[in-house]
Amino acid sequence: MKTKYFAIYILLSLLIISSVAIVDKILAQEATGADNIQYPVAELGNCKDEADCRSYCDKPDNINVCLDFAQENNLMSDEEIAQARKFLAAGGEGPGGCEGKDACEEYCNDINHIDECISFAEENDLIPPEELEEAKKVQAAIRRGVNPPGCGSKRACDVYCEAPEHMEECIT
Repeated sequence: MKTKYFAIYILLSLLIISSVAIVDKILAQEATGADNIQYPVAELGNCKDEADCRSYCDKPDNINVCLDFAQENNLMSDEEIAQARKFLAAGGEGPGGCEGKDACEEYCNDINHIDECISFAEENDLIPPEELEEAKKVQAAIRRGVNPPGCGSKRACDVYCEAPEHMEECIT
């Protein structure tokens, strides 16, 4: 069973807003319209291939242009674009100074950072109200001394809680 009650899971899905994620969406073959991208891409500094576009969009000054391109070409949903713009408005840097999808996932995957990750998401309006409420319940339970399963991170807890013998412990 997945540990959807684990607040970090919520934050991970919201902190996947970075230039790397934007480029991945733009270049992913399964994305709507991705097959129609022709190189060089004038809007992205005339990048001539995937690596060149990645380099262009990795630069903080170019992220808005990359988001505009993704939006104009229906490569990201309006919700994803809005979340990305909120993340940028927050300075383009997540909790613990993380920059990019992998770094923010790694940082917020650690339960020791739950307070900072939830605060960042709340301050920057990155979590819908109902998910924020659920995350805060988990946060409050941890403050009261309730111990999450002995797995320490979202990934480890996903594996741990998938085992039937741990189901009751994970639900509690």
